Amino acid sequence: MKRLVQMLVKRLMDRRFFTKIFISISIVSFIGVFSLVYIYQQYYQDMITDNELDRTQRSINQAGYNLDNQLRRVVQNVQYFFYYSENSVEIEDASDIERLQHKLEAFRTQYSSELESVFLFIKEDGADGQETIIHDTGLDRVPDIDYHNQTWYKQFLAQETDIWSKPTKEHLFYQDRSYTSIYLMMGKYDMDGRDGMLVVRLNGKMFSDAFRLLATNDLMLELKDAKGHIVYSSFPDGSGSGDAMYLKTESKLSYSGFDVQAYTNKKAIIDKVRQIQIVHPLVIIVILLITLVMSFLLTWMLTQPIKKLLQLMKKVEIGDLDVRFTSKYTDEIGLLGRNFNKMLANLSEMIDRVYVVEMEKINAEVKQKDAMLLAMQHQINPHFLYNTLEVINCQAILHEAPPISRMSRAMAEFFRYTINNPKAEVELRTEIEHVRTYLDIQRERYPDIEIDMDGLEPFGGYPIVKLTLQPIVENAFLYAFMGERDYYLKIYAEDCDVETYALYIEDNGQGMDEQAMEAMNHLFESEADEVPEQDESRSRGIGLLNVQHRIRLHYGKGYGLYLEESLTGGVTVRIKLPKEGKDYENLNR
Repeated sequence: MKRLVQMLVKRLMDRRFFTKIFISISIVSFIGVFSLVYIYQQYYQDMITDNELDRTQRSINQAGYNLDNQLRRVVQNVQYFFYYSENSVEIEDASDIERLQHKLEAFRTQYSSELESVFLFIKEDGADGQETIIHDTGLDRVPDIDYHNQTWYKQFLAQETDIWSKPTKEHLFYQDRSYTSIYLMMGKYDMDGRDGMLVVRLNGKMFSDAFRLLATNDLMLELKDAKGHIVYSSFPDGSGSGDAMYLKTESKLSYSGFDVQAYTNKKAIIDKVRQIQIVHPLVIIVILLITLVMSFLLTWMLTQPIKKLLQLMKKVEIGDLDVRFTSKYTDEIGLLGRNFNKMLANLSEMIDRVYVVEMEKINAEVKQKDAMLLAMQHQINPHFLYNTLEVINCQAILHEAPPISRMSRAMAEFFRYTINNPKAEVELRTEIEHVRTYLDIQRERYPDIEIDMDGLEPFGGYPIVKLTLQPIVENAFLYAFMGERDYYLKIYAEDCDVETYALYIEDNGQGMDEQAMEAMNHLFESEADEVPEQDESRSRGIGLLNVQHRIRLHYGKGYGLYLEESLTGGVTVRIKLPKEGKDYENLNR
C-alpha cells in the first residue's frame, strides 16, 4: 500500500504545474462539496428546529405576558373592590344583605367577560358560628351542593394567604359555565367577631382565548399554576404530555407565577427538512460541474501570473530593483505581485532612509551638546541673581529698610522655586507657599487687597503641576484689580470625588465678558494651541492657556481649568486635579 501511494504521488509530481494544481483543486473541491452538503443538511435541520422553537418561545412569551397582565388587572380590580373603593364590601355590613347584593351585582356585571360568579362568604366567630353566602340576585345557586368540601372553603378555614386555588371543576351557581376554572380568593379575618372571604370564579374562556391563535395540531399548549396544576391544556385529552415526540419550551409569568409550556411536534419539523432534501441530488450535480469548470479556470489564471513573477525575481537576483509586477486582478497572485512591488520599493526606500537616519542622529547629538551648554549657562545665571538679591537684603537691613529687605527675600524665594526645583509635579502645600511668596511681593504694591487662603491644609498632600496657581493669581492682579475700591482674592479647595479635587481662585474684580469667558472655556475644552488674534481675552488668556496645556499634558483629558462668574461679579477659576500624582512620589496627605 505504501509503495502504491508513493508511486501515485511521484506520477502526480512529475506532471506539469498546471496539471498538479488542477487535480489538487478538483479533489479538494469534491471533498468539500460532499462535506458541505452533509454538514448543511445537519445544520439546516438544527436551524429549522431552533427557528421554530424561537418563534414558539416569542409567541408564548407575548401570549403569557398578555395573560399575566389580564390576571394582574383582575386581581387589582378585586382588591380595590374588596378593600379600598367607596363601594367596597365590608364584613360589618353583613346585616345589610340587600346593599351587599347590589355591590356584588354591579362588580360582576362590570367584569362579566372575566368573571363567572362572585360571592361573599361570612362566618360568625366560633367553630359553630353561623355561615352565610351572599351573592347577587343574578346568580342562581345549584341546590344540594355542599360547599364544605370545596377548595375555597378549605382555604378559608386554613386562612391561607394564597389568592389562587388549584384548578377545579367545583361550582356553586348555574352561571359557572366553565367546566374547569380557578378561584380567586381574598379574606378578612377577625373583623368584629366575623371572618369573611370574597370568592371569585374566573371565566375559563379567558385562558383558552389567550392561546387560541397559537394552539395547532403541531403545537400543543399547557398553562400550569405555581404548584404545577394544569389550568389549561390544548391536548385533546386535556391531560398534558411528556412524550419524546415533542420539543418543550416554557415561559414563566412574573406576576401570577403561572407557567406556559409549549410542545412542538418533532414530526412537523422533520417534514419541513425532507421537503428540502428532495432537491439535494440535483444541487450536488450542478455544484460538481461548476466546480470542475472553476477549477480549470482558476488553475490557468494561477499559473500564468506565477510564471511572470518568477521571471521578475530572476532579474532582481542580478541587481535590477526597477522591475515591477503588473496584474489586473486582485486575487492572491495579484496581492503577491503587489507585495513584491512593495518589497522592492521598501528596499530602495530603506537604503535612502539609512542615510537620513544617520544624518538625523548626528544632528541630534549636536543639539544635545548645545542643550547641555545652555543648561550650564542657566545654572550660572541663578547663582548670580541670588547673590545680588542677598546683597540687596543685607544693605536694606543695614539701612533699616524692612520693606526692601522683605521684597528681596521674597524675590529670592520666588526665583529659587521657579528655577531650582526640577520637578514637574509638587505637593499643593509647596505650591501654596510659592503663591504666598508672590503675594508678599504684591502686597507692597497692593496693601489693601484682602487675601483669604484658609482651609487649604487638609488638601496640602495632593499633587499639582508646578507653577499652576501663581500665573492665575498674577492674572487677577493684572486684569481684575483696576479700580479704586475694596478688592479680595480667595483661594480654597473642595473634594469632587474619591479620585479628584478642585481648587478655586476667586476675585471680586472687574470681571470678564460672558462671550469672552465662553470662548476661553471652549479653548480649554478643545485644547487649542493659542488664543485667536481677534479674541478680546487674548492678553489674559495666554497665561491661562499655558497652564491648561501643562495640566493636560501631565494628567490627561478631564483635568484642567474652567472659568465662571463669581457671586460678587468677578471671575472664579476652577482647577480640577487628581488626588494621585504621576511622579511616583509620596504625595499623599
